[in-house]
Amino acid sequence: MQIFIQAKKPVADPRIKAYAQAKLEKLTRHFDHILDARMELGTEKNKSLENMKVAELTVHVTGRSGTILKAVQSAQHMNEAVDLVIDKMDRQIRQHKEKLKEHRPAKQAAVPIGPAPVSRANGVVKIKRFKLKPIAEDQAREQMEELGHSFFLFLNDDSQEINLLYRRSDGSLGLVEADLS
Repeated sequence: MQIFIQAKKPVADPRIKAYAQAKLEKLTRHFDHILDARMELGTEKNKSLENMKVAELTVHVTGRSGTILKAVQSAQHMNEAVDLVIDKMDRQIRQHKEKLKEHRPAKQAAVPIGPAPVSRANGVVKIKRFKLKPIAEDQAREQMEELGHSFFLFLNDDSQEINLLYRRSDGSLGLVEADLS
């Protein structure tokens, strides 16, 4: 596994880089098919809080699909952010390994349909159309995390309504339930 550690704006302390390197090397304990791991370390300015340290991790794993796993975590101290992002990636890698063991393709909640994107006069440059299939909230969360997105639109299996799952600035999840009445 190749490991790349990069600091955004301020130069990262060599001790932090060495700490992150040691943590990244342990990712292979659950899954040895990791091609490379890229970690970006930086600072995020937040008006309501003091500057938060952010660790962003992207891992490429081998396989038929060439899967890319992403995780982002922030904390008061860089060591804490590194620990949190490694823990999150470790969970994602274990989930990915379990999916591979099941030998069944992942279900897709949204399948793009229709013509190519059209540029409009109101500034919209890309349009995506999806056929929504009902899924449970926990499946939506898993797919959002697997894709590395900060939000996920889905048709809720329980309520049969369109819901939007999103990641809040503090790292917790939020859910928007559309009222179609």
